[in-house]
Amino acid sequence: NIGIFILIIVSAYFQNILILEYTKNLEPGFFDTQFGLALVLSILIMYVISVYCLYNFKAIGKSLFLFTIISYIICLYLGKIQIIGQITYILQYLATLTDGAILTLLYFSPIKEKFQTR
Repeated sequence: NIGIFILIIVSAYFQNILILEYTKNLEPGFFDTQFGLALVLSILIMYVISVYCLYNFKAIGKSLFLFTIISYIICLYLGKIQIIGQITYILQYLATLTDGAILTLLYFSPIKEKFQTR
């Protein structure tokens, strides 16, 4: 999941020039404000921390991961229209599927018992 996330950042950096020109012509959105940028950076930090906690089977990791995903969805709702390339779109779709699979495993599989507080 972290690998897909890194690939998304790399693929967004190497966008087609035409896509970058179209993006510049869009109206500024929520992510273009200082508050929006700070919120996105805090969600990114929370995401990394929550994945680390999940990897170490910390009980707080489940709640933090769920809160992070919900916050990310709210930020997407507040954001502006995005114009992205095919590779970035596919990677974002795979990341969404992976997040859904992780949430499903955390709450509906036997692995949920490993996160019980001791």
